[in-house]
Amino acid sequence: MPMNKLILFYYVVLWGGSRLRGSVRRWKQPVVRGTDWFFNVRVQPGFYEGEGKSLLRRYRLRMLATAAVEAPIAVALIATGHIPYLGWLILASAIAVHVNHLFNVEAAERKARGFATPGEDQPVSAMLVPLETRRLRDYTNRTVERLIVFGSIFSVAWLVRFYLDSPSGHNFGMVFGMPIFLLYYQLGFLLMKNAVVQWSAPIPKMQAEEHLKAREERRKLYLHVADASRIMVTAGLVLWPFVVGAPEARRELFFKAHFVVLMAMAVIFGIWHEMGRNSVLKAALRANPVRMPDLLNAQPAGWPVCYQPATPTLLVRAARGYSLNLANRFTLLGAGYLAGFFALIMLLRMSQ
Repeated sequence: MPMNKLILFYYVVLWGGSRLRGSVRRWKQPVVRGTDWFFNVRVQPGFYEGEGKSLLRRYRLRMLATAAVEAPIAVALIATGHIPYLGWLILASAIAVHVNHLFNVEAAERKARGFATPGEDQPVSAMLVPLETRRLRDYTNRTVERLIVFGSIFSVAWLVRFYLDSPSGHNFGMVFGMPIFLLYYQLGFLLMKNAVVQWSAPIPKMQAEEHLKAREERRKLYLHVADASRIMVTAGLVLWPFVVGAPEARRELFFKAHFVVLMAMAVIFGIWHEMGRNSVLKAALRANPVRMPDLLNAQPAGWPVCYQPATPTLLVRAARGYSLNLANRFTLLGAGYLAGFFALIMLLRMSQ
């Protein structure tokens, strides 16, 4: 099976299945608490027979907007034979889906508040600020970390020896391009883990225990996703020496096997992730949603980015929804990581 067919299979079956699963989940999300709610807003009786019906339809149309943009691009890439670019389309689509959902939910909730049950949509007056100090090592599985470290060292050491011992020489990009790319991915997931562990925000005093448990379940899910992704990246790294060390006539076969193994792991992790989402949802439903007060003290926040050192959270609420806070160090680290990601791609392309 040519490599293009494998990429096409991944896009249509795995990515398509993931998009479908996510679309079904987001389609149901406004009424997941029942018809008395629209997301986290408790609405008046008959809401979904009146204005709520229109709000729900507009939310779902905006939700499907990314698929409407992605589909013709994918068809064009496949029709013109640019199938390898589907990988970049997946990356762009994944970012677009999450950003679109974040602002879509905020816009829908903001409009639904005009139909909220009287007295139910007021900001809470009493909040608690968790004082516990969370450390990355407290959320670290030492066995997993050892496997990742030893696997990475083995792969890099083998590739260095292979590259130096070859009498005819090898293309640096061909030998080390994929491992460097995967190691940079590892760095990204470590940054993500650190951000998730240290993410802190006040909680309402009412049902504080339920809110804390729901938040902790969500945090653990994100951390497990990061570790599962790192395991998959390490598997790709460990298998790579077998690809470059294979005889020339069989190298393409090994490369395909490398791709298939990673796809199989992606399927397994995807199923496991959905099971984890259900656990997080159950914990979230035990805590009634509340509206948090304006932590900016009515100071205007720009959109889509702002600079609020007095409220150094990653995201702050602005007049038009959420705004990315440039005063947060993880925002700056993320921006630096993305810049390095594109610089790395350019360097690897030049080395080939």
